[in-house]
Amino acid sequence: MSEETQFSKDKMRLCPVCRMPISVWAIRCRFCGETVGRPKKEVETFTVEDLGGETPTAKNTLSAEVLEAIEEFRKELVEPPPKEEPSTVWNLWGKYKKTNTGSQVNRVQNINPTRWILTFGIITILLIFSYFFGPSTWSQLKSLFYGQPENVVEYDNRALFMLQNGEPIEMVLQEALKAFETTNKDEDKQILMQVRSQLVEKINTLLTKEPYSSLDIAEASRICSEVIKIDYDPIIQDLYRKVIDEISAYKITLTQIDAVNKKATFHFSNPSFKLKEQTVSEGELVQDRFLVKQILSSRVRLEDTKIVNEGRPRKLTISLMSEVKADL
Repeated sequence: MSEETQFSKDKMRLCPVCRMPISVWAIRCRFCGETVGRPKKEVETFTVEDLGGETPTAKNTLSAEVLEAIEEFRKELVEPPPKEEPSTVWNLWGKYKKTNTGSQVNRVQNINPTRWILTFGIITILLIFSYFFGPSTWSQLKSLFYGQPENVVEYDNRALFMLQNGEPIEMVLQEALKAFETTNKDEDKQILMQVRSQLVEKINTLLTKEPYSSLDIAEASRICSEVIKIDYDPIIQDLYRKVIDEISAYKITLTQIDAVNKKATFHFSNPSFKLKEQTVSEGELVQDRFLVKQILSSRVRLEDTKIVNEGRPRKLTISLMSEVKADL
């Protein structure tokens, strides 16, 4: 077959440069030699004969691989993609999707541990809240919808009897609190206020007792530490802070004495006082509270200007590297 005959059988197009007829399959013009490339819009349909194959009368047989590929391609066009199931509260591990493996359909699970941990945490918080606050919340809701019960619970309040017998004030307060929380009566409320007043009076007595003793302040601290656990009234909280301030104020250490110049240096462990160390002379105040009366060679005599009994301030003494004591 000659070249002319071959070109005459091909589909033709015009060269974009010299406008001569060339084959649609040509990439270079045989007339002008320019590279023409593929046409912008090739012929959409060709016969087997056009593609250089057998004549239409010949019998064409497709292989099994080609048929299988065509069938898979047809399924992809016809069958919609599988829908992923949305995650819910009951689906703790994430969401599922379907995958096709041959003729089998598998159910694959995308694990999401973060979502599971978050759900578990929320359930735990709800259980803790229900355990501690559920009964009281339910009781308040019942009172709101059904009103207060007609039958008031009776309780034998022994707080005043215990107070008269000299029982520990913290135990008396616990009894008064229990009675008032049980009955919610005005009478029990008055008893509770009375016990609180007795507690405040006892603590103030320990803090201002003469002569000064660190054991009295320690006892006041012990009582307040026990009471603050059961009674959250502002009166009790203020009393507790007062005891803490007194303990901090008396944490003084005498570090140096200059007997010649009559000067003394003190170190403080008081968080409410801005200075940690102070050097003073006779007649000056330590921590803006303790008056320096006399500086001796081994100790310093002080007066607590804040605590005054019968018109006289509390007298104290402190030795080198020692704690504050009463000046007897």
